[in-house]
Amino acid sequence: MVESDQGEVDVRLLDVNAPESDECFHRESLNYMTERLKGRTVTLDTDQDVDQFGRVLAYVWDQNQNVNLDMVQRGLAIATTPDTGVGFLIEEEEAFAAGIGLWAHDACGSGPIPNVRVLAVDQYGETVVIRNDETTTVDLSQWTIRDESSRHRYSISRGTELEPGASLTIRSDDPEWDPGSGPIWNNDGDMALLLDASGRVVDRWRY
Repeated sequence: MVESDQGEVDVRLLDVNAPESDECFHRESLNYMTERLKGRTVTLDTDQDVDQFGRVLAYVWDQNQNVNLDMVQRGLAIATTPDTGVGFLIEEEEAFAAGIGLWAHDACGSGPIPNVRVLAVDQYGETVVIRNDETTTVDLSQWTIRDESSRHRYSISRGTELEPGASLTIRSDDPEWDPGSGPIWNNDGDMALLLDASGRVVDRWRY
């Protein structure tokens, strides 16, 4: 919420998605944004487009710093596709490689993260493939696969185990998707996030 000459304005940050209230690192992301901008005078770079909730879509500038980009650089939000040319996807890749913020192995849990990889997303065939690159069987109970928007989530059933070197193909018509009964993957670009039972990022695939 931003106070303006026209009154209070609800703002949705362009080109980023911060963790939802039920997702890993939500509290850290929210706290940082609140403390960073509380009482500050900011500039909204917007064309007055609004989302489905009536929020103004904008880049938020605090002096000369793009706050949207800052959130991605700190691992407090993910970038969205398609790439607008501002550099959000590049900065996200650097944050991911450095294990910063929500990309950290201890973001919402402790202990080693199994080497389970997202091998590919077929946005046209509507499938995602994951593979166990460990030398031991991995229990995938309550793990999750979600898309970039976090609107679609797949909950892996309890008791699901993946043997060493084995792969698991998940189709968009599988009943464990919420919501189901429709395409999951955006043909213009998307990301598959593989999360363990605590919500930590195990791997991701961008296209």
